[in-house]
Amino acid sequence: MKSSSLEITIPKPCHADWHSMEKRDQSKFCTLCSKSVFDFSKYSDAEIIQLLSNATGEICGRLSVSQLNSLNYQLMVAPAGKSWLKYLGVLAIGASIFVSEANATVLKPSIAIEKNMEAKPSDSKPKSVKKIYGYVVDVNNKPMEGIRLVLQNTKLYASTDKNGRYEIKLPNGFDTKNINLTVESIRFDGALLVNYNMEKQNNLILSAQEKMIMGKIIMAPRG
Repeated sequence: MKSSSLEITIPKPCHADWHSMEKRDQSKFCTLCSKSVFDFSKYSDAEIIQLLSNATGEICGRLSVSQLNSLNYQLMVAPAGKSWLKYLGVLAIGASIFVSEANATVLKPSIAIEKNMEAKPSDSKPKSVKKIYGYVVDVNNKPMEGIRLVLQNTKLYASTDKNGRYEIKLPNGFDTKNINLTVESIRFDGALLVNYNMEKQNNLILSAQEKMIMGKIIMAPRG
């Protein structure tokens, strides 16, 4: 079957409250339909397509509208015939490398610094802290895991852990004029002005979450 003839859809979106569902190991449990719902918002296109291709039963999932569009684009540009599985494999390898690196960053103490950064002369006031840390939460004050934060105009960054906590160590000679801590994400916006007089920063609240869609996911010939 040609991959270009396939399409991924959620024909009947579910409007249940995702945040009130019971959390499971790899999913959440929806009491309305007594099914497990998988959160695909952090999955790569290749991982989702591969999972759907190997599924033996129904799969309910949650993902963004742009992810759904991207999945169908991948199916459209993939080569025809069996060679599309090889194309999918290439995508999966790249995705696995990316996921491994991302997980490594999160599993560590959520610290990643550029060791070879050259010290820049600064006429700003000396800082009184050697590191900064804080928490990233959503509009409902729930901790957000796996959010990448970057100090603008530097190579310093960190990713949040399961508690939404991040930590960035400040190298000697760091220019404290770089006060903008921003979120790098296609699904969220957020920024914070850093106060270098204290280690613990105010909570960074994410906003403008991309529209999500949830329900039974079908991969079938394009109609």
